[in-house]
Amino acid sequence: MAHSHHHDARESHGRNLLIAILLNIFITVAQVIGGLISGSLALISDALHNFSDVVSLVISFIAKQISQKKLPLIKHLDIKGLKLLLLLSMQLL
Repeated sequence: MAHSHHHDARESHGRNLLIAILLNIFITVAQVIGGLISGSLALISDALHNFSDVVSLVISFIAKQISQKKLPLIKHLDIKGLKLLLLLSMQLL
C-alpha cells in the first residue's frame, strides 16, 4: 500500500507568504497597542519597522502572483517592467 501525493512548491510559497503577512500584521497591531498603553516609543518604533516588513511582503506576494500570471487584470501590462518596478520599490523600503 504505497501512499504518494505531489505537493506544488509554488502553492506552499504563496501560502507561506500570506501566513507571514498575517502574522506580521498581528505583531504590528499588538506592538502599537502595547506601545500606546505603556507609553513605549520603542514598541511603536518597532511596530513601524514591522509595518515596513508587511509592505515588503505584500509587494513580494503581488510580484509572485504576477510572475505566475494569476492576476488577469494586468495581462496587458509589461510584466517584466512591473516586476522591476516592484523590486525597486522594495529596495526603497
